[in-house]
Amino acid sequence: MHDNREAMMVVRAELCDRFDRLRARSDRMSGADFRSGVEGIRMLASVYGLAPVARLAEALHSAAASDRPGSSPVGLYMERLRDSIGCERVDEEASQAMLASISVRLSA
Repeated sequence: MHDNREAMMVVRAELCDRFDRLRARSDRMSGADFRSGVEGIRMLASVYGLAPVARLAEALHSAAASDRPGSSPVGLYMERLRDSIGCERVDEEASQAMLASISVRLSA
């Protein structure tokens, strides 16, 4: 059990690194490169069962396909994606709650 917890900490650290690199470079990236970086985060999260991270990355990918990386909706998804990486819960309910929080802010 202890080894599994440590392994998950390593995965989360890798996700944080990828996220931070993506955020730092997003203003200079093409849309395709940005979406590719988001897809890499989604794939890693999916492999390790981090549903909230995978779902937020999927939603961010969709938002980025229709907006530019620095736009407001993309920014909201980026904020929540970062939050999801540190989220202890990994179930679909947590995913839905995070996605709903974005919907509320977008409709306000």
